[in-house]
Amino acid sequence: MQGVEEKIYAALRGVIDPDLRQNIVDAGMVKGLAWNAEKQEVSLVLQLTTPACPLKGYFEAQINKTLQEALGPQWQAAVQFAASTGGVQGASLPQVKHLLLVGSGKGGVGKSTIATNLAIALARAGAAVGLLDADIYGPSVPILMGLSQAKPAVREKEGRPWLVPIPKYGVHVMSLGFLVPAEQATPWRGPMASNTLRQLLTETDWPALDYLIVDLPPGTGDIQLTLAQQFRPQGALIVTTPQKVAVADAEKALTMFRMPLVQVPIVGIIENMAYFWTPELPERKFYLFGQGGGRMLAEKYGVPFLGEVPLLEEVVQRSDKGFPPTLEEGTPMAEAFQQIAAELVRSVARTVFATASV
Repeated sequence: MQGVEEKIYAALRGVIDPDLRQNIVDAGMVKGLAWNAEKQEVSLVLQLTTPACPLKGYFEAQINKTLQEALGPQWQAAVQFAASTGGVQGASLPQVKHLLLVGSGKGGVGKSTIATNLAIALARAGAAVGLLDADIYGPSVPILMGLSQAKPAVREKEGRPWLVPIPKYGVHVMSLGFLVPAEQATPWRGPMASNTLRQLLTETDWPALDYLIVDLPPGTGDIQLTLAQQFRPQGALIVTTPQKVAVADAEKALTMFRMPLVQVPIVGIIENMAYFWTPELPERKFYLFGQGGGRMLAEKYGVPFLGEVPLLEEVVQRSDKGFPPTLEEGTPMAEAFQQIAAELVRSVARTVFATASV
């Protein structure tokens, strides 16, 4: 039997995680290994960083292939997948595995639309996802999520009140827009805005989350620095549109996250409004704002380019009605966000693994 075990582990060491660039045994991903030599069966649990991992089919096929090469063509592997448990945010957010910031150097690039649809795409892929609208001055997530009239409940916990995030489309949502009338301005100075956001983040009773997506306000000010320095996010996503003025401001946001006093890894760049597309001319892409600005920025700084999001009429129509276009399967917008979400999951896994290995 010992010979069988050695062959199984040797075979499994031939399965390489393409993101971590390490075999699944030495990466600590193989759990609960068992086998039945008489039935020629192997069973194991493969621990992934997130239930939304897009590589499940790849791992299952590779595990069966290597085992059959090592033990014979009749052997079969039953692979179960499990996500790692436990938060990584420390005492402030122990129930959150990955805190991800969505930022941009300027307004008007569709950052909130990206954050909202990306959160839904991750949730639809199987992850537990929260969405925090941190744009204190102009919260728009309530409109995008169809929660304009919603008010969060309050529950007593540990002797003090906690806000309860509102579930919608599989995402747990919190926003200052739930607490302040839509028409009321918030003329706060930086420290007041930062303190409010800190309270909103830490006094919300988040459930166990694989990802907490934070939609930042535009710019590189107090709120960005507060989140980066006090909560140590696993990564930041930069949203830009193709034209030079947007890319220039996105570059400022990127370099801000890389400053020595900030040091938040850039897990990807997303180019929004990359081109206009219409079903009447399905073979044409109209590059209204230039072409390739986000990709060139990613190449310049050696960070992942997660993908392009087209400019479609349905985005405005559905967003204004609180029905994000990601919800409609089979559309160009839904497919774009599904692909970006898959790339994001892989980028975060690589980043977290690289950080842990240092």
